[in-house]
Amino acid sequence: MGLKDERGLVDSYRPLFYPRSIAVVGASDNPFKLGFQALKAVMSAGFKGEVYPVNPGADSVVQGIRSYKSVAELPDGVDLYVYAIPDDKVIDAVRQAAGRGGKAGVIFAGGFRETGESGRLRQRELVDAAATAGMKLIGPNCIGVLNTHAHLNATFAAPLGMLPAGNVSVVSQSGGVGTCIISQLTDELASIGKFISIGDRANIEFSDMVEYLAADEDTSVTCLFVEGLDDGRDFFERASDVSGLKPLLACNLGHTEHSTRTALSHTGSVASSEVVYRGAFAQAGILQADSVEQMVLAAKALSMGAVLGGNGVFLSTHTAGPAIVITDRCEKNGVRFPDLNPEVADAMLEFLPPHAVPANPLDMFAFAWTDARLYLKATELALSQDDIHCAIAVFQSGMGSGITFPAREYASIGRKYGKPVFLCLTAPAMFAQEMAGIQAEGVPTYNRAEKTASAIIALTRLHSLQSKATSD
Repeated sequence: MGLKDERGLVDSYRPLFYPRSIAVVGASDNPFKLGFQALKAVMSAGFKGEVYPVNPGADSVVQGIRSYKSVAELPDGVDLYVYAIPDDKVIDAVRQAAGRGGKAGVIFAGGFRETGESGRLRQRELVDAAATAGMKLIGPNCIGVLNTHAHLNATFAAPLGMLPAGNVSVVSQSGGVGTCIISQLTDELASIGKFISIGDRANIEFSDMVEYLAADEDTSVTCLFVEGLDDGRDFFERASDVSGLKPLLACNLGHTEHSTRTALSHTGSVASSEVVYRGAFAQAGILQADSVEQMVLAAKALSMGAVLGGNGVFLSTHTAGPAIVITDRCEKNGVRFPDLNPEVADAMLEFLPPHAVPANPLDMFAFAWTDARLYLKATELALSQDDIHCAIAVFQSGMGSGITFPAREYASIGRKYGKPVFLCLTAPAMFAQEMAGIQAEGVPTYNRAEKTASAIIALTRLHSLQSKATSD
C-alpha cells in the first residue's frame, strides 16, 4: 500500500502549489471586478515570487504592479496562470499560456460541463488546449487554490491568505462548502495546509489530489467534499492505495431528488446511491462522516495526532449532564465505556470525594472543578487498562475565576500510555483563548458535548476501518 513515485508525483504539481511566478489574467484596479479581487488575493498572502497582472485594457500599472497587455508580453515559462475572465475568453487564454510554456492554471469562470452538452464540448476543448503544454488546471467553475505553506492564495478571497499554516488539507467540489469547511476548522483552532476548490475537474480529479496529498509532507489529514464522481472505480482504487498512509475523510451529499438536481447544475456531477458511496468509501479505507461538522471535528483531532487504538473510552466529569449527552450518543454508535478493573476502582476510592462511585463514566461532582487534580489521578489509573483506548474529561470553563484545567499534565498522562486524551470544555466562544491554550498542550478540545461525541464516534469508526484493512 503506497505510492510508487512519490517524488515525481510531488514535483509534477510544484507549479500549481509552489509556483515561482503567477500571472493574473484579467487583473484590474476596479474593486467591483473579479480581477481586482484575484490580484489582491495573490498579493495579500505575501507571495514571494514574480506576479504579472495581464489586461489589454488596463493601465501600465495595476494595483501598484507593472501590467502587461497580453500573455505574449510575458516571459516564457510562467508557472501558474489565474484566470479572472469571462468563460468565452478562457479557452483562447489557456491556449496562449500553453504556447508560452505555462504549467498550471486556475479558472474561476463557470459555463462549462455544468451547463449541459455544449458546455461539456467546450470543456473538452479547454482540456485539449492545456494538453499541448501539459498544463494542470483547477476548475473551471471554482474559487481556486490555497497553500498556506507557500503564501499562495490563488483564489478571489483575500482573507484566506491570512490563515496560519497547518496540516489539514481540503479538496471540495463546491467552493462554498469548501470555504465552510475552512471556516469551521478555523473556529476549531485547526489550521489549513492546502485548499483545492476542484470545481468542474477539467484535468485534475479527486483521485489525483488524494494521491498528491498522501505524498505531501505538509498534509497530515485530508478532507474531501464530494458531490459526485465520474469514474468511481478509478477513484476508489487509487484511494485504497493511499488511505493507509494518512487519514482520509469524506463527506458525500446530494442523494435526494432536489439535491441531486442541484449537484448536476452546480458542477456537472451526477450523484449516486448513498448506500453505494458509503460502502465504497468504507472498502477504500475512507471515513465517511455523517456531516461536514463531524468531518471537521475528526480532522482536528487527527491533525493533533489523536488516533484511537480501539473503541474503549474512559469519561470523567464534575457535571453529569454533558457526560450523559456524550455517553448516550457514543454508545448508540458503537463506542464502549468499559467497566473499571477492581484494582483500578479500589485505587480510585483512595482519593475520590465522598459519595463518588468509582465507575466509568466517573462523576466526581463539584469537588473536581475546584481541585482538577482529581481528573489527573483518575485518568492515570483508567488509561492503565488495556480495554480503554482514550480518555475524555468534561470540565466547565472557569471563565476568569482563576480555576483552570491542568492540560499539560493531562496531555502528559496520555503520552505516557500512548493513548489520546480529549477535553469537553463547556465554554462560550468568547473564551476561545482558553481553548487555544489547552490545545497548545496537545489536547483536542471541544466546547460542546455533542461535538465531543461526534468526534469520538468518527475516530472509532476510522479505527474500525483501518483495523479491517490491516486484517484483510
